[in-house]
Amino acid sequence: MTRSGESPSSTELFEDYPTRPVPADVGVSGWRIALINSALALSLSGLVAGVQLGAALGLADATVAFVAGGLLLSIVGAVTGYVGVRLRLTSYMIIRYAFGSQGSKLVNLCLALSLFGWFGVNSSLFGKASAQIWNSLSGGSSAEWVFVVGGGVLMTAGAIFGFKSLSLLSAFVVPLQFLILVVLAARTMSAVSLGELLGVPPQGGVTIGEAISAVVGGWIVGAVAAPDLTRYGRTWVDATTAASIPFLFASTFIYVVAAMAGLWSGEDDILAVMLAMGLGLAAFALVGFSSWVTNAANLYGCSLSLTAIFPGLRDWQVVVVSGAAGTVLALLGILDRFIDFVFSLGVIFTPVAGIYTVDFFLLRRADYGREGGPKIPEISYAAFAAWILGVVVAVAANAGLITLSSVPTVDALLTAVVIYWGIGKLIPDQAISADAGH
Repeated sequence: MTRSGESPSSTELFEDYPTRPVPADVGVSGWRIALINSALALSLSGLVAGVQLGAALGLADATVAFVAGGLLLSIVGAVTGYVGVRLRLTSYMIIRYAFGSQGSKLVNLCLALSLFGWFGVNSSLFGKASAQIWNSLSGGSSAEWVFVVGGGVLMTAGAIFGFKSLSLLSAFVVPLQFLILVVLAARTMSAVSLGELLGVPPQGGVTIGEAISAVVGGWIVGAVAAPDLTRYGRTWVDATTAASIPFLFASTFIYVVAAMAGLWSGEDDILAVMLAMGLGLAAFALVGFSSWVTNAANLYGCSLSLTAIFPGLRDWQVVVVSGAAGTVLALLGILDRFIDFVFSLGVIFTPVAGIYTVDFFLLRRADYGREGGPKIPEISYAAFAAWILGVVVAVAANAGLITLSSVPTVDALLTAVVIYWGIGKLIPDQAISADAGH
């Protein structure tokens, strides 16, 4: 902290507590955290997923998938968020307790790579959408890569100040996003009835279970990493609010609006629909601001994960390098595999949330409350066994080799939870972990 009248140093300006608990006197309400997450939920990727899943399933079944996926995310996010409220640590530091000081580096690296991927997806969407809208409004022929690179620079700059910048950005962006989506919904419903939308036949190719997994996959990294934001909260109410408002209500709203607009138009390009409705400037604003805050959050998470692996680095330095890497992924065309990408994230990372919450709530709750916390092994074989088996079971169920819940993400979560809890009860105190210590 600085004394009154003094300017903060660069270290204090960029401080975001990446490897230590947030001080008790630093905190915000759950509504502020929910506002940040809502800015991320009301994003361009949500519009794309809503259009694609709406076309594949039809409006009724797609809405079931949107709500079911949002409810599952809300539950996972509220539970992991509460762990963040209690420990006031980032998810990447919390993961160390369950997976080990060395083992957690692999998990955190995977999370960082997924955030690189999300940065690339959103940068691609931004570049494609901005070029399309700009050229339509101006009559020009600007290349997509120009917007991808320019957007990458701006988004990286927006992430350097961490939580502070996300909080300020979201307070400005969310009302604008919501207003534009309300106008889109109103214009769609003025042109077609709900009955007509419900009557549009689905194109198929995706089951409801796969759609739920895709919805969960679109946000699962945010749910796993919920402590990154809820560590600034104070109560379980803050954690629940921070999860339910964006994961269930905001994300379902944008999915349904996008699905309705896509079904009415018969287009798989939501931006073409908005341009046809005379929403060119509104679409440009939605694309620009949504992509900015979403990728700022992706880089924020990236900086926290990589700082946990390489504590000698400053988090703002990691942001700059991560932004450059994500921009390269965008230029390489990661957007072409969007639905496969989000489906895979749901299957891979849901077990991680289950494992570290089981460790906190069911296996070593008392240890987390004592000074120094629970023992941290170098590698927890129990956690990795549960993680790998959770993914394998989900993949096998999706391939039709076994039948469980019909939702691969749920299969992955339940399998990992049961296995990790079972091993913890049969072999207490991380007995099958390597080199336990503090």
